[in-house]
Amino acid sequence: MKQVRLLALVVVCLGATLSLGQQLSKKMSNQDVIDMVSLGLSDDVVVDKIHGAGATDFDTGIESLKALKAAKVSDAVIRAMINPHPAPAASTAPVVAPAASNSGIPEEVGVYMVMKGKITEIEPEVVGWQTGGVLKSIATQGITKGHTNGKVMKPKSSIQSPNPFEFIIKTPEGTSATEYQLLKLDEKGNRREFRAMTGGIIHASGGAEKNSLEFTPEKIASRTWRIKFADLKKGEYGFLPPGVSSQSISSSGKIYTFGVIE
Repeated sequence: MKQVRLLALVVVCLGATLSLGQQLSKKMSNQDVIDMVSLGLSDDVVVDKIHGAGATDFDTGIESLKALKAAKVSDAVIRAMINPHPAPAASTAPVVAPAASNSGIPEEVGVYMVMKGKITEIEPEVVGWQTGGVLKSIATQGITKGHTNGKVMKPKSSIQSPNPFEFIIKTPEGTSATEYQLLKLDEKGNRREFRAMTGGIIHASGGAEKNSLEFTPEKIASRTWRIKFADLKKGEYGFLPPGVSSQSISSSGKIYTFGVIE
């Protein structure tokens, strides 16, 4: 009698195991989706169930699609049935480019300052222009060129440092660091002002403008120059990109400034 009961128990256990295995191995079908939609579940819930299913057996042929639409299955759910296990989406987060590559050479056009061995990009400041000297230039048949007066708001640059200085300039295609002007800015209360030559660079050796200072750039890579100073006088300075003209604000309406402190 005991053996009969034991045998019956084994049969019951085997039946339960087979039933559970069948449930676990069952693939999600069109009918399962229709049943979930008929329960009033939202599209998001149904789609999540489809994506989370271990295996599916969806029929998305024309006739089956007609049946799905007749059962009020939405297009969003049908799309999930067509592609129940999509590949992970590629990241769309913006890639922040480093200021300099592993070689220490800046990758983007701009003016950089080397501080404690680290290359730091100088953010440009906006220049307001006022041209002058045009009539004088005409009267001298171009021998005396016109000049451009620049105005930079704020009394001082955000960068203040003592000597010595090291800068790196990455120039646009087709230009050289020799086309930049290094200018000593006149401090005027709540602003800084300077006078630059229209149409190109004039260094201090020419004696043409009191604001322009001489410098010798050293080319270290393609479109990249290093500039060093050991004894700049106390005050406000700025690198002015080439193309100084009140008619070309987009290219020359900015200056890269720094201050020298004792």
